[in-house]
Order: sequence, then structure tokens, then C-alpha cells
Amino acid sequence: MSTVARIDAAPSGEVVTAFVVVDGGLLAGSPIAPFAAPDSLWGRFVADVASGVAGPAAVNPADVERVVRARRGRSVDEVAQECAATFRATTASWLHPEVWRLAVRHAGRGHRVVLVSAATPLDVAPLAEALGADDVVATRLSYDGHVVAGLGSPVCSGPDAAAAVVGWADDHDVDLGQAFVYGPADAAEVLDLGAHPTVVGEPDGVHPALPVAPRGAVPPVEAITGTLGFYAGFFSGTAAAFGSAALRLSRHHGVNLAGSLGSELGLGLAGVDVEVEGAEHLWSHRPAVFVFNHQSAIDPIVVMTLLRHDFTGVAKAEARAMPVFGQLFQIADVAFVERGNTKQAREALAPAVEKVRGGMSLAMAPEGTRSPTPRPGRFKKGAFHIAMQAGVPMVPIVLENAGELMWRHDRTIRPGTAQVTVHPPIDTGDWTVETLDDHVAHVRGLFLETLGLEEKP
Repeated sequence: MSTVARIDAAPSGEVVTAFVVVDGGLLAGSPIAPFAAPDSLWGRFVADVASGVAGPAAVNPADVERVVRARRGRSVDEVAQECAATFRATTASWLHPEVWRLAVRHAGRGHRVVLVSAATPLDVAPLAEALGADDVVATRLSYDGHVVAGLGSPVCSGPDAAAAVVGWADDHDVDLGQAFVYGPADAAEVLDLGAHPTVVGEPDGVHPALPVAPRGAVPPVEAITGTLGFYAGFFSGTAAAFGSAALRLSRHHGVNLAGSLGSELGLGLAGVDVEVEGAEHLWSHRPAVFVFNHQSAIDPIVVMTLLRHDFTGVAKAEARAMPVFGQLFQIADVAFVERGNTKQAREALAPAVEKVRGGMSLAMAPEGTRSPTPRPGRFKKGAFHIAMQAGVPMVPIVLENAGELMWRHDRTIRPGTAQVTVHPPIDTGDWTVETLDDHVAHVRGLFLETLGLEEKP
């Protein structure tokens, strides 16, 4: 029986708990790794990942102790903010989506999801929040008021991790005879606690195995060749489009043809298919404001293949300087917005309202930037204001796995199928400034529901 089948066959509700080892399991390393000393095991791992030659490294308790000593005397808030920033910038890109999906499936069945790590709760908290985990079993800290004082428990690895999990299970009346456990082979002590263990990565010959794509390693040959194919297809398609536009003396024709032909050729040669549910909603009401969740650099290309013509977009100001793409964005009248500059953003979006009123649709990621995990970030109101002011419907486009085709910080595109769900158009005729927060929450809720990531009350 497959792991998914075992999850679906298990009783629903909190009678079942899924323990997910973070270090080498949910992540291809530990969230505490970037803070380790440069000459430590973790420091070497980080350096190797940057050079593209490493796989997961075993947890070294001495490195965890070293990091905790370095944090002594620092405020909890300061360390927590540093951990959150490091997660967004670095360790989130080590996520194993294969394990993430299983954890989300458990949550969808009402099972408790508990993360296990040799890192501290402050290091694991950003990942736990993104996943919606119920709790964390980790290396505890001791505190002097609101200041880190040192270790509050043995480092949560090996036999000490197993003891910590057993202790948590006893405290929460958990029957380990119904528990699921996911982790790398070197977490054998924890794997052996559950009735349904799954080793992440290379099989250990004892437990069922879950293969995962390598993170931070040299990309496979098909990804390299596919990426070269993407650029060849995209730019040749774009060149042909603007050649046709020159003959017809129509920039509008060139932009439309480039958006459809360039993206279609590029993704096709990269080996990326787009599977759409609800495709009819892309055309039933135009113009419209199309909003999509944004995790990958490939997202805008996928959206281009869906919308095809008569649309423009909004991009961060830095995109203007991108070679070739920046120039194409300018030709397509994309609105460039400085992140964090509310006044400038309003001014930049004003022409977008007029374009939508004039019959041009708008594609926009309301998060404003790429999210570090599959969970969409906070939605900003810009796209909602535009739809309301222009009097056009809003159409949510949920990209379910584009981040796996081109992961955060990756430069290559992996072949596969991008799964997309397009929701029916949402009428904005009765929207007001006073009710806008409710509409933002409703639309974001549609994304979370589609992705199986409903937030707990």
C-alpha cells in the first residue's frame, strides 16, 4: 500500500499524529545550519549546497550547542526575527515538496502534524507556521526573562530525539501504535517509534522509502537542457511575434503574439505541460483582474500561456533592469512598483485601472513577492482596489506546484506538469473600501482551500 493510501485509510481526527523530522526530512538540512560556525559540519554543508555538490548532512549536536552558546544574552524577539529572515532567504529553498504534500494530506484528514528537529523552536517556528503544524519537538532553550540563557534540554537528535517524541506522546495521550513518522535514514530511532514509518530519500532496507528530488545539488541533465530549450523557444517565439508586429505596424499585435507564442514554445521545449481545471473561467468575463499565487520565477510564464492576449501585469521595480525581460515588460506596459512604497504603488497602479476600464485585463500576484513555501503569503490590496475601481470581476488562478518545476533560487526548469485551478469570476460590483478586507480574506481563503492549506482558527 502506498503512503498516500495508508494516510487515507487511517482514522480521521487527532487520534492519528504524523511526526515529521525536519533535518534531512522535510528540509534537505537543518534550519539551524546557516548559523553554524564556518568550519563546522553544518557550515561545510551550507558551503557545499551553495556550490551545488551536497546532499543532506547528519545532525551534529556539537554544532547546535555552538549556535545556542552564540545566542546567549540575545533577546528572544531578535533571535526569532533573525530565524524568520534566514528561513525566507535560505532554508525555505531546501524544502522537500514530496514530504510537504504528505504533511498537508495528514492535516486535511484532521491528523495532528508535529515537526521534530535538532534545531531550536525559534529556528523551526517559521516552517511550522508555513505548514500549519500543530506542535514542534525540538532542542529546548532556557530563558532569563526575554533573553536566551542557553540549552534547556539535550540536543534533539538520535536517542534524545526519540525520548523527546515519546515524552511528547505521553503528555498528549498519543497512541504511537497509530502514528506516522517521516524522516531520513539517520533518524532511525524516531522512525522506529511509529506504526507507519517512511524513510525520506535513499532507502535504508528496513522502512518504506519516499524518493525526493535533490535540493541544492547539481541539476539533472534534463533540467539543464530543458532550460536551454525554454530560452530558445521563448526568445525565438518573441522574435517572430515582433517581426509579425513590424509587418502589421501594430505593437499591440506583437505583445499579444509574444505572450502566447513565446510562452507556449518556451514551456513546450522545457518539457513543461500545463494542466488546467476551470479553463472556461479564463474567457467567460473579460476584461478582468486575474490574481495568482507566486512562488516560482516560472509563474508569470505559466500565466501568460493561460491568458494569451489582451492583458498586462504588475512587477516589482527591480524587474525593469532584467536583461531582455525588463525591456519586454516595458513594451507590454507592465506597471513597475517599488515594494514598500505605498504612495508610489498607488500612482503606478492608477494607469492600470484605466487600462482595465479600456478593455485590457490585468494579471497580478497579490502577495507582491514570491512566497518561500507553497503557502501563499499575505495578500496586498492593490489588485482588489483595481478590480473594484474598474468595475470588473476578479478571477483567482491557483498554481498548485509550479514551485517544484523551478524552485526558489533555482536557475533551471525541471520538466513536469504545472497544475492550475481557475475559479469562477468573482463579481466586484458591491465591493466598497469598507468591505475590502473581507474580500481579500475570502479570495485568499479560496487559494488556501484549493491548496489544502486552510488555516486553523
